[in-house]
Amino acid sequence: MKRKKLLKRLSDLLSGEERKKNKHHDDLEMLLAKLKEKEVKLEEKLAKEKDKRKHERLSRELEIAKAQYAKGMETLQGLDES
Repeated sequence: MKRKKLLKRLSDLLSGEERKKNKHHDDLEMLLAKLKEKEVKLEEKLAKEKDKRKHERLSRELEIAKAQYAKGMETLQGLDES
């Protein structure tokens, strides 16, 4: 096959839907990496914090970040399976 025909075939294979799915996957991976960094920073702050109120606030934030990370991982695994 000639180059033009191969490129057309390749673009048909990587249709808009496939590209959209790949972009969503990449964006989700980047977001999960940022969430993991946030978790680490919150854990460090939590370990250093002495004030009870700030400690509780940081603890709640950490729980939320962990829940978001877990949900994102489930979503990412669902994308990988399909």
